[in-house]
Amino acid sequence: MRRVTIRDVAQRAGVSSSTVSRVLNDSASISQRTRQAVREACQALHYVPDITARGLSGHKTHTIGIIVPDISNPYFSALCTAAEAGASARGYRAILCNTLYEPVNELDAIGRMLSQRVDGLLVASTMDDFQRFDALIPAGFPVVLAAHSPHTQAQHAALLGELPCVYLGSNHGPGCSYVEVDNEQGAYQATQYLYRLGHRRIVFLGGRQDSRTLEQRLQGYRRSMLANHLIPDAAAAPDGTENLGAWCFQEARRLFRQSPCPDAVIAYSDILAMQVMEAAEECGLHAPEDFSVIGFDDIALGRLPHIHLTTVSQRETQAGELAIRRLLEKIDGSAAVTEDILEPELVIRSTCRRI
Repeated sequence: MRRVTIRDVAQRAGVSSSTVSRVLNDSASISQRTRQAVREACQALHYVPDITARGLSGHKTHTIGIIVPDISNPYFSALCTAAEAGASARGYRAILCNTLYEPVNELDAIGRMLSQRVDGLLVASTMDDFQRFDALIPAGFPVVLAAHSPHTQAQHAALLGELPCVYLGSNHGPGCSYVEVDNEQGAYQATQYLYRLGHRRIVFLGGRQDSRTLEQRLQGYRRSMLANHLIPDAAAAPDGTENLGAWCFQEARRLFRQSPCPDAVIAYSDILAMQVMEAAEECGLHAPEDFSVIGFDDIALGRLPHIHLTTVSQRETQAGELAIRRLLEKIDGSAAVTEDILEPELVIRSTCRRI
């Protein structure tokens, strides 16, 4: 896809290229009507100012763009808070945009942020059409990408080429800079803890089948189960599942209606762990009296006294701060490949007991 030029914007707005340039540089000599016409043309065409020319001038705005699909998701909320704090501590401000899982919103957000001359982006991408993504991001522009599967990471790599990039999370390929938590070790710790409490029918529940994060957690779970001469029992949502929470609720209810039913469940996330607890209650079971449950993420909701969920911390705060640090290193010209793996933490609360 051909990149949009200043000439394209001028033609759409019905003005000269020099007028577009003056608008982009906030010249006071341009009327409000003309300024609005140029801005609307930029937005319609997803025009991005020439980042190379700006770099040659040595100008930085000390601004980072953060784009996430759902700020109400506890993971992204914690990530954004940490990333913004990390940027602020290094003299940068952050602009946040919520895409609501809509690719068109993501494209628009990227275009608007680059038109505001941010120095780098942190993007939790939900797009499948990465050729549009590639056409929008200028060559050589530093980005942190949270890809949601190895497949999307492979598409990124093929399309973005030499783009300075740091991956956040487990869905990255070889030769990439990344920041991630040791998911395998986290699941292994959780399973070993349940085994020490006397549990033997331990089920792993949740996650999407195409997720590398799920693959790593299952490796840790299976490693513990097999080491203790137990048979692994795991279920993941089929491809195309739209509502992961609803799927998990139905699957947990099915499991608890079996005989014998699980005496412990490790859920892919804290949100899904709460779905497991709700399904169990519908079957007349309660944690920790009748079974134990462990989640992942250590979200604030799980810390409330009436839930008090045992969980594996993803260290979102450290991950967000470290991702921003690596992004700023790329902005400053670093070509180093960095591999940052954070140790998980088993946070023991009230949803597990010895049997």
